[in-house]
Amino acid sequence: MKHMPMINRLLFAVLLIYGGYLTLFDGPSPYSIILMLVGISQLAVDLVFPAAETYDERQEKIKMKSGQLSYVLSIVYVFIVLTLVQWKVVDDIMTALLCVLFIQVMTFPVTLFIYNRRS
Repeated sequence: MKHMPMINRLLFAVLLIYGGYLTLFDGPSPYSIILMLVGISQLAVDLVFPAAETYDERQEKIKMKSGQLSYVLSIVYVFIVLTLVQWKVVDDIMTALLCVLFIQVMTFPVTLFIYNRRS
């Protein structure tokens, strides 16, 4: 699989700019926040594996390990937030869902960075 750095940068720019545009002119909505989070996540992944680095098995292993860890952590996050909502610590369900979404989207780049440093 060939690494396409220009498409990744274009995707990052489009998602971040469009999410920022929606936030500025329509007010912060879940849709605009999701677009901005995905754009930031794409930038983080692009920074961990720069365009000059060729795609190899090491990158595939790192992405697989970080994806598995992110999935396990997302189950834990959802359980914790559901528990907090059930105990009425968090009153607004939309805030709880946005927190879970933020944590889930940003967990993959963070674990990717950690596994890349350890390898």
